[in-house]
This record gives sequence, structure tokens and C-alpha cells, in this order.
Amino acid sequence: MKVKKELLTTITDDHIPKTLSLTDRTVYTLTLKIQCNKQVDHGWDRDALNCYAEYLKKRIDEKPIVFEHLLEESEKQLFLIGSPLYEQLFIHSNLSNKEKVHLVIKQLGGFLDDNNDLAFSLTEYAVDPDLAPGFSFLDIFAKTVQKAYPNGLEIKDSDKKIDRSTIKKNYPDETMLHQFRHRLDKHNVLYVKEYRQKHNLPTDEAAIKMILKDGWFYADPQYHNRALLDIDVTADDIHSGQRVLTKRGLLKKIRKRGFYRKILSADYHSEFIIDEAGELISQWTTRTQETAYQQMPIANGESFNYGERPRYEPTKSHNRLDGMPPHYFDPTQRMQIKKNWISPKDDWFYQVIRRLAEKGCRFKKKVK
Repeated sequence: MKVKKELLTTITDDHIPKTLSLTDRTVYTLTLKIQCNKQVDHGWDRDALNCYAEYLKKRIDEKPIVFEHLLEESEKQLFLIGSPLYEQLFIHSNLSNKEKVHLVIKQLGGFLDDNNDLAFSLTEYAVDPDLAPGFSFLDIFAKTVQKAYPNGLEIKDSDKKIDRSTIKKNYPDETMLHQFRHRLDKHNVLYVKEYRQKHNLPTDEAAIKMILKDGWFYADPQYHNRALLDIDVTADDIHSGQRVLTKRGLLKKIRKRGFYRKILSADYHSEFIIDEAGELISQWTTRTQETAYQQMPIANGESFNYGERPRYEPTKSHNRLDGMPPHYFDPTQRMQIKKNWISPKDDWFYQVIRRLAEKGCRFKKKVK
């Protein structure tokens, strides 16, 4: 209660719109205090709520407006992760970077389930349905993660030998933050699907490129072109002593399944895997009739990136935040599935295939 009382004193005359009548000022102040108390319960600090109060005051003083309606609609925005107003509170809050990123997960109801994997309970919060891939909040959130964990999602060397479930249990914050990438993936993928339907576009790829406009590029999809052992390839198609495909193995995979391309937003954070028909490969949407192949969208699907593009960033944040953590913090199902999926070897042959695919070449054998 001490925090609440302290916050109430921050709502001063400076926060009250000058254009309101005396009666309206009383109603406005009481409503704002109630809203701020509620936001304290949800984890926001004084600086964030000062930002909220100043936003409301500016809106009302700039243009005559029904303040009751503004208060109601603005409060709704506070419960939409990534909305413009939520973004401002996130930026102006004086919480530590770690507190900020974990506050988002907590507000969405994040917790570790019996498998020590991230799950969500129902809360008042949701990701803003208007938060598009490439929008500023996703970049701000990713950069806050970088500041919160400058050395990556680390574990002690002595813990690396224990079983993965125990590691995840012992490092709950790191586990939830790592697996939260998949929650952001889900939002991005569903946004693309809805955008495609709304604009009557022929493929997911067309929707992605229209959403991102000029802010996208192709990236290396090596770990998204895995082949299923004993279905797509055999043990003879794997390099001896290595868990990578031979050239013959890669050819067998792409002739049977095609070569999947990777599209990234310009900020490097939003990632999409596209098949040769321009459709998304994603655990959130891809369905197949082949029982053995139902694991494919998990093995080859997208993953949101907290780090920066390696080509332009010397601190290796991508490897520390996105490359290494899956070895320890991936969901149990994902860890089990990936054991049977083999990625191509990154050599000249693979890179030729990749560049040809990006130029429009298709490799999947047509079924007569």
C-alpha cells in the first residue's frame, strides 16, 4: 500500500488538464487515481504513470474532447502489449531492463508449467492486434533484452552437464525469456495470415513483403532446411562424424520438399520461413496429412531474434541471445523433435542452392 499512496501524491495539478471545469477536474482526478492504482498492481512504476498522466493532459488540452471517453479508451491501450501508449510507458518507466522485459511476460500471464516450459494463464493483457512485424515496439523490446543480458542467457559451466529440465527449473527467468520468442513468433505469423486474408493476397510471402514494404531481406536458412531422418534421407546421406547433410542428402531433401527461404524484417527481429509456394512454414499454422512429417513446422519454423544482425554487430548478441540458448532453454517438445532432423552443411554447394532459390529457382519435384 505504501507504493500506491506514494503514487497518488504524484497526481498533482500539473497533471490535470487546464481546460476542464472544477466539477470535471474532480471526476477526472478520481478516475485517473483509480486507473493508476490498478496499473501499480500490474507492475508499473511512478515514471510510467507520470508518462500516462502527461499523455492524457496533452490530448485534452490540445483539442476539446470528452475526457471520460479518452480515459476509457486509453486504459484499454494500456492492456495491449506493444500499443503506442503501452510503448511509451515501457520507454519512460524507470524499472531496470530486466524488470521491464519480464514485466511483459508476467502481464501476459507467463509461468513455467510442469515440464518447466513457458505457458500462459488468462489475464487482462494481450498483444496488440495492430502490432505489425517490423513495428518499433518489437525493436525496442529486443534492444531492452540486449541491455538486460549483455552476456546472453548464461548458465554456469557446472550446470551444463545436468539434464535440461533441471536447467530450465533452475533458470526460470532465462527459460521464460528465451521461449517468449515463440509467443512473439505466433503473433507475427497470425498477423500475416489475417493481413493476407484482409487484402486478398495470393500468398503469405506477398503479405509479408507488403507489410514490411522495403524493410526486409533474405537471410541464411540453413537451420530451417532440416531433413527428417529415415523419411527424407537415410544415414548414408549424413556426413560421417557430423550431423549435417551431404550434397546428395540436400538434393534429396529439396527434390522431395523444396528449399525453404528465410525473410527477416530490416531490424533483424521478425523472422519468417517460406516454402517454394510462398506459404509460411510455422508451428502455428502449417498442417500436413503426413503423420511423420507433422513435426516439420517445429523443426524448420521461424524464431524471433533478440539479437542484432551479425554482419553489423560485433558484440555477437545474436549468438548469445538466439543461437546458444536453444541448447538449454528450448521447449521439451522442440528438443525431442530436433534430434531426428538434420540440417544441410554450410558449404559452396548449399550457398549456390540458397542464392538460386532467392532468385526464384524452385527445386521440388512436381508430382504428376
